[in-house]
Amino acid sequence: MSMVLIIAMACVLMFSHQASAGGILHIPSNESLAHCIQRCGDVDISYPFGVGSGCFRHGLELTCNHSTKHPKLFLGSSAIQVTGMASSGGAYLATPIIFHLLTRPGTNAYNMSWEAPAKGITIRSDNTLFVAGCDFVVTLLEYGTGDILGSCMSRCFGKKAPTGGPCNGIGCCLISLPRDLTGFQAKLVNTNTTTAQADSLHPSIMAFVTENGDYYMNNAKADASNIDDDAYLSVSIVDQPSCQSAQMNNASYYACSNGSSCLNSLSGTGYQCYCSSYGYGNPYILDGCMQDYNPKPNEHCHTSSSCGRITVPFPFGLEEGCSANAIFLLNCTSGH
Repeated sequence: MSMVLIIAMACVLMFSHQASAGGILHIPSNESLAHCIQRCGDVDISYPFGVGSGCFRHGLELTCNHSTKHPKLFLGSSAIQVTGMASSGGAYLATPIIFHLLTRPGTNAYNMSWEAPAKGITIRSDNTLFVAGCDFVVTLLEYGTGDILGSCMSRCFGKKAPTGGPCNGIGCCLISLPRDLTGFQAKLVNTNTTTAQADSLHPSIMAFVTENGDYYMNNAKADASNIDDDAYLSVSIVDQPSCQSAQMNNASYYACSNGSSCLNSLSGTGYQCYCSSYGYGNPYILDGCMQDYNPKPNEHCHTSSSCGRITVPFPFGLEEGCSANAIFLLNCTSGH
């Protein structure tokens, strides 16, 4: 198979998931993290990720690169750029995963792949692979196992790629990821038998992964400027293999704070922390989970109240503190 030029903006370089100097294993408080950098460029930083000593969980260090006009955030010392993150329901990172394939006369098969840079990192199942270009079949495989995950076809019928419209098989096709993956491979096969004509009309193919399930082509040339959302990666705590192991070493290793729950990683390595039912906040910080749902009304409230002839049962309420939360608080006004 001939070599093909593949430029991957999310190229995977070696990244050690072991703790860098300054990584912590205890559960920090907001006060102990007050000295930490909270923003790099336009990305807000939240623990368990962090920049600098004492600001990140063991193995989850970020680097803020100030060498460009606008600072950019990276995972450790790798080339994995971080464009967003979340910590409320587990730990997640957003990163661009984009490939540009330059087609060549006489070559009808192309390959691209992505692999997680470290243990405990997976690409989430709610991501979608989009491939923009003409006259090819794409087969998506699980990295390492070779299991077929899906396929799609894009046709242009001897015409130029469309300059607008949804990704519907004409100039673009998509494959939804069926489960969390530690990596994937994609094989593209050219279906156009008039190779010379196809190459002059369609010199390149762009592929990318995004959490947004919709992609609308609005440019005659497919490029990254049309991508609204990057791919989202799930990141597990891996200094212990499971919730059970971490909880046995609660004082030394457990990452989940009070009021949170622990869930073993779907990848089989490590675990994630979640604020318990109806809670919100950061489960990796001491007292970081806050209750957003009162399971029962305050003592001064009745189990049910009424507005005119209408009975108002809990979780709804007519007074502050008498409903499950602000969403269920109703206003009773006299009518005519």
